[in-house]
Amino acid sequence: MGEMENTVEFYYEKLKGTTNPGTVLAVWFGSLYSVDASKSIIIMCNRLIKVFGRFTVFFAILDMAGSYPELSENMYPLLYTICKRKFETAHSDSTIQSHESLDKYVAEMEKKAVAIGKSKKKLPDSEGL
Repeated sequence: MGEMENTVEFYYEKLKGTTNPGTVLAVWFGSLYSVDASKSIIIMCNRLIKVFGRFTVFFAILDMAGSYPELSENMYPLLYTICKRKFETAHSDSTIQSHESLDKYVAEMEKKAVAIGKSKKKLPDSEGL
């Protein structure tokens, strides 16, 4: 386990100072799964970074390697789901409302619109002035 800890710390430190986080994460991914950091892995990492940020992706890769030690053909959906859960957990206060049904909100807005429509006074016709 000591070697894994050193690997985690090594890539985390590398990730903090790089201008190419997709490449660092692809190499990190490759080291965990004993594969080369291919162009498709770099693209996958860059897509995830664009949505979730480099550190969320870093820890999602770590979680995935611990839970899914065998590399499957298309890891993107799984990695995306792990990133999404991590992000939602970290930002639960701001994402709670996005999971609520909007039906109640829409019904309230419709009631307000009807009330506003009824409360408007009809202006006198301007003809004949």
